[in-house]
Amino acid sequence: MAGVKARIPVRTLVIDDDEAVCRSIQRWLSDAAHEVITFTRPCEGLQAASAVGCQLALVDLRLPDVAGPDIIASLTEVCPQTRIVAMSAFPDTPQVLAAVRAGARDLLTKPIQRDSLLATLERQLAELGIHGHTEHDFNQRLGTRLRAVRQEAKRTLSDVATLSGISAAQLSQIELGKNATTTWTLARISGALRVPLGKLFENI
Repeated sequence: MAGVKARIPVRTLVIDDDEAVCRSIQRWLSDAAHEVITFTRPCEGLQAASAVGCQLALVDLRLPDVAGPDIIASLTEVCPQTRIVAMSAFPDTPQVLAAVRAGARDLLTKPIQRDSLLATLERQLAELGIHGHTEHDFNQRLGTRLRAVRQEAKRTLSDVATLSGISAAQLSQIELGKNATTTWTLARISGALRVPLGKLFENI
C-alpha cells in the first residue's frame, strides 16, 4: 500500500525582467515542490494570474516601463488571496512603502538567496494555513501529532507496539518523521490508542 503523502500544490508566480533571476528562482522552488510560472513581461504575468490563480507571487520592484508597486496593486486586485513578496536590489523607503500599500507582505533583497527565499515563502504559506506541503514536512508534522496523542493517552511506545502489532522501532521512526506510513498502519495505531483515525490528522 502506498505511503501517506501530503503534497499540497502551491503555485508561485514570478515577475522579473531578469531571465537569470527567473531561472534561479524556478529551479529552487521547483525543487521545493512549488509549481512555478515565471514572466519577464508583467502584463503576461498578470494575465496568467487572472486565468489560473496562484498562492504566492514574487514581484520585482524595478521593472522597465512600469512600477513594481503598480503591478502588485493589479495582482492584488485580480488575485486578492495571493501572498505577494516584493524583490529589489536597491530598495528605498518610498518604494517599499508603496509596495506595502499596494499589497506586498514581505521584501526580499537581491541578489536573492535560496535559504531566505524558501524561509520567506514558508512564512507566507503558514499564514495562509498551508503547512507541510512536501511529504517530508508532512511526515514530521504527523509524527509530532502521533507522539502528542500517544502521550495524551498515557501510552508508551511499547504499549502501542504490543496493541497494534507494529514494532516499537517502526513507531519511533514514524514519530520522528523519518518514515512515511500507510493508512492501514495509522488505523492500527489509532485502534491501539482508542482514538478516531481523524484525530491523528488534527492541525497538520
